[in-house]
Amino acid sequence: MPVYNGERFISESIQSILNQSYTNFEVLVLDNGSTDKTQDILANFARLDNRIRIILESKPLGYGGEVASNVAARQANGLFIAKLDADDVATPDRLAKQVTFLLAHPDIFMVGSQLTLIDEAGNVTGSRAYPTDHDAIYNEFYLRFPMANPAVMYRNILQDDLYQIRFPHFNDYYSLFLLIRNGYRMHNLPEPLTAYRIHTANTVFTNLRAKWRSNMAIKESFVREFGYKASKTHQIKLVMITWAINLLPERFLTSIMNQARQVLKA
Repeated sequence: MPVYNGERFISESIQSILNQSYTNFEVLVLDNGSTDKTQDILANFARLDNRIRIILESKPLGYGGEVASNVAARQANGLFIAKLDADDVATPDRLAKQVTFLLAHPDIFMVGSQLTLIDEAGNVTGSRAYPTDHDAIYNEFYLRFPMANPAVMYRNILQDDLYQIRFPHFNDYYSLFLLIRNGYRMHNLPEPLTAYRIHTANTVFTNLRAKWRSNMAIKESFVREFGYKASKTHQIKLVMITWAINLLPERFLTSIMNQARQVLKA
């Protein structure tokens, strides 16, 4: 769990892991140079539960927590590594269901889930659905990121970092595509096991135009470098989204972007 100035939600996120029905885990939290009360909150949790390990960085490592996740993962002792962002919430059976699935399916490298969407107060505002089987996941990679990054669990077998840093944003999207192209199989469980919190400080909802340019550059790399064949339907949807992002005032984009993704299934 990478965190930067996460005092508002970090306690709820960590507590959702401590409340898991599966209890054989360690929690590695990497603080990215927080200047609020995050470090105090983390220290208190670590005093109360020796399964919590805190890694402190003096300044933010950047790239949306992906570098921080790499640093933490290098210190992980477990057979599997699960991701959770510092403002999201895991259901009590998340780890149990994902561990059970990976043990039963040795050919699968990574397992995710569907998402429940929540607001700042934790109220459910919607859901986000993802394809479940490996082939369907691959077929949607050009349209969108078909794995929910804060909901994944993967095998601790990589010789290199999970996240390859190449683009200004969304290197998780690019990196998982590289893995799937290199033969690592993926699956999403059909139920929501993580609640994804949408709020004004979400990094994914800031600087939307610049981030969309990174998103499209990543998609273009799929086609140009790996020969990915995107469907006409997916290409048309992306043209529509690009048109809206370029046309609408930036201040309106955050409020409508998630609704647009729901409608377009992107």
